[in-house]
Amino acid sequence: MGALANTSAVLASAVTDSNTVTVAYPAGKTQGDLIGSTGGRVVINNNDAYPQAGSGAAVAFTFGSSNITITNNTGVTWAAGSTLLASFGDNTEDGSYNPDIRVDAIVPLTAATGTTGDTVADVGGAFAQATLNNNFKVLADKQNEVIAALKAAGILVK
Repeated sequence: MGALANTSAVLASAVTDSNTVTVAYPAGKTQGDLIGSTGGRVVINNNDAYPQAGSGAAVAFTFGSSNITITNNTGVTWAAGSTLLASFGDNTEDGSYNPDIRVDAIVPLTAATGTTGDTVADVGGAFAQATLNNNFKVLADKQNEVIAALKAAGILVK
């Protein structure tokens, strides 16, 4: 899952349950870019992850005109000096795909020899070169099918 944007901050003071911390918008992002996003999360010290909204331990984002307020509804206190990483959704409320998370295409693989198929064969203790070549060809072909599918879905470009 890719995020629409991320920002991080070191907490100047502890943020207790039901209290808030304010962070700046990520570089190049504004309220209009993130408002209505879902699927976000907060990670504290690269360890404890809390999802946006939902039930149980969660966080809430309020997208103001100049900053983002994060409400700690996790049931725990985030200690002063902790590093907070906020990740803002992977889609919007209407489910639209964000083209900002598209990536350059992976170069297709080429297997010079072998027979294509749908099975990677066990080469056993006394393997045959042809079996190995066929396995490489099958894996290269399947990888290329994945690349083609990701391009068709618009996730990979070029």
